[in-house]
Amino acid sequence: MTPHASTTPHTSSSVTRRRALGLAAAVGGGIAVASSAAPALAAGDAAGAHAGQPAPAANSTDLPPVRPVPQQVTASGGAVNLAGKVSIIVGPETDDVALETLRELLEDAGASIRVITATSERTTAQGTRIHLGTEADNPTIAPNLTALGADGTKGIDAEGYVLAAGRSKGVLVVLAGADAAGTFYAVQTLRQLLSGGSRVPQVEVRDWPLMSIRGSIEGFYGIPWSHQARLDHFPFYGRHKLNTYIYTPKDDLLLRSKWRDLYEDEALADLRELVETATAHHVHFTYALSPGNDITYGSDEDFAATVTKFDQVRDLGVTSFYIALDDIPTDLNDEDAAQFDSLAAAQAHYLNRLQDEYVKANDLEPLQTVPTEYSGSGPSDYKTAFGSGIDGDVRVQWTGEGVFSPQVTAESAKTAQESYHSEHLYVWDNFPVNDGRRDRIFLNPLEGRDATLHEYFDGFTANPMIEPYASLPSLANYADYCWNPPHYDAEDSFAAALDELAGNDRQVRRALDVFVDLNVHWPYRDGSPKAPALAADVDAYVEAYEAGSQPGREALRTRLNQIVKLPRTLEAMDSQGFVADTKPWMVAASQWAQGLKDQDRMLTALEDGALKKASKAAASAKASFEAATAATVPDQREDGVYKEDQITPSVGDGIFEVFIARAWAELRDVLPDDPSLPFVGLPATASTTLEQYKDYAPALMVDGDESTMFWSARAPKVGDTITLELTTPADVRFVQLKMAKNDDTPADQIYAGDVELSADGEDWTRIGSLSGDAVFTKELAQPVHAGWARVSVTGKNPGGKWVQVREFAISDRLPAKG
Repeated sequence: MTPHASTTPHTSSSVTRRRALGLAAAVGGGIAVASSAAPALAAGDAAGAHAGQPAPAANSTDLPPVRPVPQQVTASGGAVNLAGKVSIIVGPETDDVALETLRELLEDAGASIRVITATSERTTAQGTRIHLGTEADNPTIAPNLTALGADGTKGIDAEGYVLAAGRSKGVLVVLAGADAAGTFYAVQTLRQLLSGGSRVPQVEVRDWPLMSIRGSIEGFYGIPWSHQARLDHFPFYGRHKLNTYIYTPKDDLLLRSKWRDLYEDEALADLRELVETATAHHVHFTYALSPGNDITYGSDEDFAATVTKFDQVRDLGVTSFYIALDDIPTDLNDEDAAQFDSLAAAQAHYLNRLQDEYVKANDLEPLQTVPTEYSGSGPSDYKTAFGSGIDGDVRVQWTGEGVFSPQVTAESAKTAQESYHSEHLYVWDNFPVNDGRRDRIFLNPLEGRDATLHEYFDGFTANPMIEPYASLPSLANYADYCWNPPHYDAEDSFAAALDELAGNDRQVRRALDVFVDLNVHWPYRDGSPKAPALAADVDAYVEAYEAGSQPGREALRTRLNQIVKLPRTLEAMDSQGFVADTKPWMVAASQWAQGLKDQDRMLTALEDGALKKASKAAASAKASFEAATAATVPDQREDGVYKEDQITPSVGDGIFEVFIARAWAELRDVLPDDPSLPFVGLPATASTTLEQYKDYAPALMVDGDESTMFWSARAPKVGDTITLELTTPADVRFVQLKMAKNDDTPADQIYAGDVELSADGEDWTRIGSLSGDAVFTKELAQPVHAGWARVSVTGKNPGGKWVQVREFAISDRLPAKG
């Protein structure tokens, strides 16, 4: 901070001002405006006073909603106007960004502003008086809180604040932080109380976070976030009172495979800008190095290389450091094996050297880490040796009972604390991360985290999606949850985040709900809904169709029209980043919906006996479905090469396909040879020597639905097989095997294998070989009588890829052409 003379306006650098004002707009921002359906925060509605006591009673005056929900709110009724002449009284060391944010807020409210720096309790000021800062840096804070009948900040935790607004010799507002961050957060609460106007309720807010770590960890595999996306996240974090960003994208080579190399030129300049921007918005930029793939833990050279790398980014302003030990080999090299009796002991030695010789020596924030065993609450030899071996100040991350944790309970938190022997455990939460399902985006609220976890954890960092702006609703959830877990409302928090990203256009907001419905399923939670609104409309349509009724079909027709228009309607969202991130899913949804509209016309024509019209509509539907299944999402794999159009976006979670299958069945009954009909194999049972991953069972490869799949739990070995047994042997003319997630992009599949037929299940005839394509198709010149078909693995998969099979089908007829 720069000292300020008592008679001159308090100013900040142009760089800081740009960070505070300009970048907020890039996210599509402004502060969250509550959904019309969301309840206001009633006076006195709080998470409870400090030490778990109830909040004091207050008058029953409704207030604008504030998120995260404050700990204590007391309203006295009425409001004061902040338009007109306003004097902002600050201290010599008052937070620059808090001041600039307040200035912007008041200008929008119609205020004419004068900034005065106070050096004593008395200050000459005109018009409305707003006192900003901490009691330590601004001597006018304490007496003016007293003038409003409000207590001071003594006893309020770090990052907390007191906001008081009322009248005392005119309009008086005090924004008192427990520290600089608290001052900044007080301004963010004032923004919400103003609700875009100029009047603020007469109120006292006493608030502080229940978790000290609140933010994100960019720790996924795949395309790292762009530099601009990271810059855009930090103003959003500041507005939502998130305070942590951990930089550790798996595909930044200078963090992992080339961790000893230093940054140069543009990469170094980008890091500097990230650190400066994060700091300006009170976000701790944590730099996480991942040396575990080839480090020698006991090596002085590798320790020196770590320190040299840390020194380079510390020169940029980084004060928070992290060693990521996840997803690495568990065997010690020869040099470490001669010195340590276990991996955990070697890692503890290395971490303790960093904590003692670097972190403490330079008065930095405590070292952070994620251990190699990072999930499960139960004890293990590794956890015991690691947790009891490291310095007690080191912060340790944990992902929950699994890599993906549908629930995080107080019981498992307590057990994990004991197993890791850590008083500073916090959660690396693998939500809403989608690097394991890159065809999906997850637009569902954060749920299943107990309301008392602040009693066990220092906090949470969300591992977000590859799509940075599509991750913002979930991050807003984490902001609300981590600040005040007992008063976190998942649905309300999520609706408010969508309101913020959508903007003020009601049509856009309604369309966003339609789009969210198509992406709400989280596959790691049993019972997670699958496009519930669409599913209800499909069910109603099918029931009405079977009854020969029209009215029950209209809801689906209306929804399909909305879905078809999504790419155009959502273009008007405030958050253009969200639009760009999700455009492939919007377009695919539109194409699926257009296909269903075509099938609706087809079914109507069938009812009317207009078979030519039905066939023409079926052809249109087929074209729409082919467009919807095109690969349009980019990807980046182990080679680090960015490639366009690698992944088919998955949207609707199979509900579109439910309607499609029903409609094709109707067409097949009337026009069995229509060229638009998809190929259907003969009834068969599937089995495999490959273990299945979760509930991706072998039966899903013969269910006639390409939206479902078998997924193995490991890479195939030579000799592994996938086998079909026909319900009734037949003269086979056609065999088709569809692997990976789409027809166009090889991914998880069998890369080397023979396709064989057998009449008795013992003697096999090879009819073809797999050659690395996602789809194998074979038309037999002469039919082969068979009761079994199988794929036999003949070679290893590249990169240890697993196997996905969408459909394995054999038939006694060739598919229709056209």
